[in-house]
Amino acid sequence: MVRFITEPVWSWPLVAVASVALIAVVLVTYPPRIRHLPAGRRRLLLGMRLTSALLLIWALLRPAVQYLEIDSQAAVLVVLLDKSRSMTTPDGPGGITRRDALLKTLADSDEQLQELGENVEVRYIDFDSTLYPTEEPGSEADGQFTALGKILDEVRREDAGKRLVGIVLISDGAQRATGEDDVDPRAAARRIAEERGVQIHTVLVGTSELATAGLDLSVEDVLVAPDTFEKKTTPVQAQVRLIGASGRKVKVRLLLEDRTGKSAGESGELVAIPYSADARPMAEVETRENSTVIPVDLSFVAQQAGEYKLAIEVVPLDGELKVNNNRVETLITVRKGGLKVAYFDIVRPEPGKIRRLNTTSQIQLDWEVIAAGRQQQPRPIDESLFAPGAYDVYIIGDVPASVFRLGGVDLLRRLAERIDEGAGLAMIGGRRNFGSGGYGSSRLREYLPVLMGSTEPLAGDVIDPSRHHTRKLQMIPTRDGLRHYLMQIAPRDNERMWRSLPPLAGATRLEEKSENVEVLAESDDGVPLLFAADTGRARVVAFAADDTFRWHLHGFEDVHQRFWQQLILWLAHKEQDTDSPVWVRVDPKNFAPGARVPIIFGARDAEKLPIEDAEFGVEVLTPAGERKPLTVVRGGAEALAEFSGTEEPGDYWVTVTASKDGTALSLPAKARFIVDARDLELDNPAADPDLMEELASVTGAVPLPPEQFGPFLDELLEQGISTEITRQTEVNLWDNWGLLCAFVLLLACEWFVRKRRGLV
Repeated sequence: MVRFITEPVWSWPLVAVASVALIAVVLVTYPPRIRHLPAGRRRLLLGMRLTSALLLIWALLRPAVQYLEIDSQAAVLVVLLDKSRSMTTPDGPGGITRRDALLKTLADSDEQLQELGENVEVRYIDFDSTLYPTEEPGSEADGQFTALGKILDEVRREDAGKRLVGIVLISDGAQRATGEDDVDPRAAARRIAEERGVQIHTVLVGTSELATAGLDLSVEDVLVAPDTFEKKTTPVQAQVRLIGASGRKVKVRLLLEDRTGKSAGESGELVAIPYSADARPMAEVETRENSTVIPVDLSFVAQQAGEYKLAIEVVPLDGELKVNNNRVETLITVRKGGLKVAYFDIVRPEPGKIRRLNTTSQIQLDWEVIAAGRQQQPRPIDESLFAPGAYDVYIIGDVPASVFRLGGVDLLRRLAERIDEGAGLAMIGGRRNFGSGGYGSSRLREYLPVLMGSTEPLAGDVIDPSRHHTRKLQMIPTRDGLRHYLMQIAPRDNERMWRSLPPLAGATRLEEKSENVEVLAESDDGVPLLFAADTGRARVVAFAADDTFRWHLHGFEDVHQRFWQQLILWLAHKEQDTDSPVWVRVDPKNFAPGARVPIIFGARDAEKLPIEDAEFGVEVLTPAGERKPLTVVRGGAEALAEFSGTEEPGDYWVTVTASKDGTALSLPAKARFIVDARDLELDNPAADPDLMEELASVTGAVPLPPEQFGPFLDELLEQGISTEITRQTEVNLWDNWGLLCAFVLLLACEWFVRKRRGLV
């Protein structure tokens, strides 16, 4: 079929007026100008001028020839069949699985489908997170995740040149995908309706009530503040889903990470939180229903500052097969207002310089002056200094054990109780401490990381060469010390900085008491100087020297203060709670497997202003021990990196380094996040009828129950599906070189004739 069509540049009346006006102007104004010419020439010039005007009118009409062709191209009906693992849920009629219910729906409508296939192509496609075309759908349902939005987009893009007459989606309707696969199904359905003009007919298999899914307990919707304070009751709220547990008592409890002996990059064991007057870390619930969700309120009291992993667990019951959804883990930060340090020492240069730590916002150091010398009687030490929670760290200088036993009260025993509760302890060098001070027969012998005999006499004011080094000793880190937080006094060339410090005048002879003790520093000729260990919930340090004040006197004030500040922070488990120039933040702390993790970080100067030209290095330590570097994206005051390798559940540690002009700005900043050990597909395999209804309504269709699928096909057959496609081709008759050349040629010829006759 051929049709002549016009699309005027203006409306028809306006084009008609313009055309008449143009012809009138030519007929009225042009003949008088050529009346003196012979009749033949007049007719020729007037004809060329009128023809030029007609060509202009032709262009105003914008004519075209339209060719219409009818093609009988086969139409395509796509039937999408869910094969994800949630389709193995046995909640169909008679206890059959959803996949079997899907196959039964197809089998019951086999005659209609075959009849429909005589006129249109019925294409069956299995899917989970991608498409799997199939000739004969099977009973296998092993797809890892359900990504409805992604597969609808793939259908929209597939065979865009073919006529898609409809989509049938048979599924439980639950979107369970993460990362790039997590495409909004509603938006994908809307794109199909707009671009392909077809409807999505949804057929729901499965139920949102899982009373027949067997025994399964799970924790959902945990609510806990990410930041809390030491010694404060912290509430935890959670939803516990109980399926198949009617009449059985279920325990729900809190577990807290034990970070004893663990450094950054190492995860601690989760242990049960004991009951206390201010905490309710366990609850027992019971239901008479076969499927229900019960709210549970728990609480705990954090005893020490730091970052910890907290877990909410519903204790598995006998016969429960799937237990990976019984626990939800998250990270909490425990803070407190500041560190309190009690320092017992005589009047000498060392405590005077250490007291400069009081200028920091984090540390309050109280120096308890102990009288020295045989002629002086030490005043009694206030017992309240050893009350529970009074101090976070205790430092003992050059004082004997006897000063803690005045008045018939053994204050060292009370100090031991505080250490058991997590308070840090440091003993530094001197003449009358360690074994020479009688501590070998005290309770502190159990905690200090060095050997001390219980029968050693006090040395008095006399230096015993067998117990002291009286020569100069250059303090340098050991191999373990170079990696330890305590020994990091310079962001770059740390060991060189240690070697540049003034040597110590001497030291107490000490020896580690077990292989669990770390020797962090020694002299250049191998004399051990600094010992550190974890003992229960506390950390302890033995430092053989007592004259680090020499660093201060020789111009290394910052190094002196940094060393002692780090020692106290480490003893108090707060080495990760500093105002470091380099910072990193991961929020939230929990992610699903396969999710993309945004990591935000930056660097700041002494005035807390961002260093925008800093250069960063970012890497992530996975639960498998692999270190994966990330690409940094700058964004002004902050920088960003994204980590996508989250397939494995567990703890992931982020390390950020920063430098400027090739010089490191500080120690690396660290952060941790958790990839939950959850199975998105099967943790809660409930069907989602609401989503299936939305997908149908967005495209103008109506959701179908399985029993209505056959009548729907009958109606489709009765209405018929047109397989004809009208193809339209247009040939433009005005916007082409021919028209332009004819117009220019007419004007040129007219001008030439007029030129020959002297009219130009």
